[in-house]
This record gives sequence, structure tokens and C-alpha cells, in this order.
Amino acid sequence: MAGLSNRDRKKILQSLKSGVVPRRGIHHIQVGRSREIKALMSDMDDVSHGSTAFRIVIGDYGSGKSFFLLLTKETALQQGLCVASADLSPERRLYSSTGQARALYSELARELSTKTKPDGDGLKNIIEKYLQKTDQASISKLENQLSQYSLGFYFIKVLQIYRAGIEEDDTNKCFSALKWLRGEYTTKTEANKDLGVKVIISDNNYYDALKALSTLVVNAGYKGLMICIDEMVNLLRISQTNTRKNNYEQLLKILNDLLQGTASNISFLLSGTPDFLTDDRKGLYAYEALRSRLQENEFAEQGFFDSRHPVIRLKPLSNEEIYNLIRRVGEIYDQGDVSCKGDNEAIKLFLGHCNSKLGSEIFTSPRTVIRSYLNLRDILNENPDADINNLIESTPIEADIDPELGIESIPETDSDLIEFKL
Repeated sequence: MAGLSNRDRKKILQSLKSGVVPRRGIHHIQVGRSREIKALMSDMDDVSHGSTAFRIVIGDYGSGKSFFLLLTKETALQQGLCVASADLSPERRLYSSTGQARALYSELARELSTKTKPDGDGLKNIIEKYLQKTDQASISKLENQLSQYSLGFYFIKVLQIYRAGIEEDDTNKCFSALKWLRGEYTTKTEANKDLGVKVIISDNNYYDALKALSTLVVNAGYKGLMICIDEMVNLLRISQTNTRKNNYEQLLKILNDLLQGTASNISFLLSGTPDFLTDDRKGLYAYEALRSRLQENEFAEQGFFDSRHPVIRLKPLSNEEIYNLIRRVGEIYDQGDVSCKGDNEAIKLFLGHCNSKLGSEIFTSPRTVIRSYLNLRDILNENPDADINNLIESTPIEADIDPELGIESIPETDSDLIEFKL
């Protein structure tokens, strides 16, 4: 497979066998999803021309949501955008009063990627690229653009401190400025001591900080900023009703802001499971304002695709797409020093076995199928005399099930009594 180094090949196979999405080179195994990718490329074009975009990717557990987000990230970087990525977790949320929202911003800032820094840690390069070409006119332009945000004045001040650190060869000053821009200060006292700045990026203003960051990105010569947030289902798992509602209100604020055009050159791409969207008790549909904006096109339920709707559902892969996916994985495997090369007949035998074990689940569980195929190839490579038919028949295949579903949930009405003991 052209353009794939041995190092990248090994990383791709290691990631896939572990059931996680490789961070680089995923275009080598991409199949299907052409309509979805085309829709998001249209969003990238809009963002490049100063507009905004908002999408939620919905798919079952193991259906390829994370893969799709990383594929979109690779495409966006090639289109000249910057991409900031993060996963939601109990420690990172859209709304909080105890630091989880600031932690989300910090993770996004740390994982900020550019074409030349595709694995994150690109903020430093973006700042220095801007400062290298800056003059008084460009500073005045940025000041004017940032003045609409609550943190605009402080963004400019910290950037000037960073430039002073470069001119004075003061690495501590540069480090402190970068720490502030990444949202890593937890107290105003510490920031004031290091920088003379009495305001920090916090739970209350992190969204303004993201918009200010997108403005900086554009002034540095990039086309815009894409925010990718995976594992949105973690909001569904919040047991406290008010906390969950506050997170949904923050999501509504972001959605309204993007749709009303008060921001520019920024897009949000989120992903979650079907329950995260449609659960009437805990999902987005439980919040009427979000339901009205995200309610899916009734005509799309007939198998049609609405490229402009904010919700993109990942449909199961077809027979041909599953076959091509495994064939591509096999081609990557065969590029290495292997004693037993794969062939199309072996793939057909393997997929026939998977289909008999999983039934229709085979089309919604590509992660399981890939992982089992790589396990099979490793055994054949180490034991070239092994009978492939016997190995395939004895290969255990189970549906890809969200491990969280195995945990008995606590009724919402009793969530406040979780720690109660007699």
C-alpha cells in the first residue's frame, strides 16, 4: 500500500488489534461513508469562508464513530484547518462549576493539531507563526476581532507577553503564557503572580476562549478551527438531573451561537450513541429545545440522506464494504515480514463464519470483525502449518457491546441516595 511506512503499518495493526482507532493513516482502511464525508467536507468549505457548522454523528457502539471523527480530522488538516479533539468523561464536561469544563478546554488546547503537527501540541506553533508575521496593523486587527469576546483583551495581553518572552529569550515567560492560553491555570492568584493577568480561562468562559482561539488560528494563516468531541454518551450517564440539564443547556448555547452566526471560522463535530440522542428521559430529546433543533428529517427514515441536517447517522456497512475493509487490513498486514500471505478465499471463509455467529451484527461491529481477523492472521503467521478451516471454525466471535450496559443503572429518583448507609 503506497505511502505507508513500516512504522505506521505496525502502529495501525497494533491499534486495530487492541480495538482502538489508529491516530494516523486511517485513510488506508477507509471504506464507504462517502455521503457523510462529502457533507462534512462541505462544512469545512463553509468554515474556510468564515461560516460555522455543527454536527452530531450518531452510531451504535463499535460502529465506527471514533474512526469517522479521526478520518474527518485527517481530511480537515489536509484542507488547511486546525483541529482540536477530546473525549468527554466524568472529568471533562461541557458544563461544570468544579473545573470539568475548564479541563475539557485544556484537553482541546493540548490536542490542537495542524497539518505539520497532526498528533496535537500545535498551539505553540500556531502562536509563533502568528507572532512571526505580526505588526502593529495585524495586532490592531486581532484586537478588534477579539473585542467581542469576554477574554479578548486578556488573549492579546498574553500573546504580547509571549512575544516579549521570545525577544528576551525568557523561556519561563513563554511557558507561562502558553500555560494560560491552554487553560491550565486553576487560580487567578497564580496567573497574576506569573503574568500579571487577573483573569483565567475557567468553566464560565471556556467557550469564549475557543472562539478567541479560532480567531487567532485564522490570523495565523489557517482556514478555521474544528472542535471534535467524542464519547458524548457520558452526558447521558450523569445521574444528577440538574447537572445533566446544565450540560444540555451549554450544548444548546453552543448550537444557537453557531446557527445564529455570531461566531466565525469554527465548527463542532460531536459523536454519541442513538440513546444519547433519542432517549426521552435522559437523552438530548429529553430537553425540548434541543429536540426541536435536532429532530431528524422524517423522510430520511426511508433510507434517504439529508446532507444539511445537523445529525448524521452512521448506517451499517454493506456486504461489499465489510469485505473491502477486511481486504485492506489484510493488505496492510501482508506488507510486513509474514510467513503466510492472506487471500480472498480466506477472507470469504472468515466473513462467512462471522456472519453465522453475528448475523446482522456483523455490519454494525467492524471493530470486532477486524480484531478477530488480525488474531487469526497472527496465529497463521506463527503456525504456518495450521489448518485455516479449523481455526476459523473455532474462532470465537461476539457482538460488540458497550461495557457500560453491563452495569446495572441506579434509578434516577434514587441517585441522591447512592452513598446512603445505615
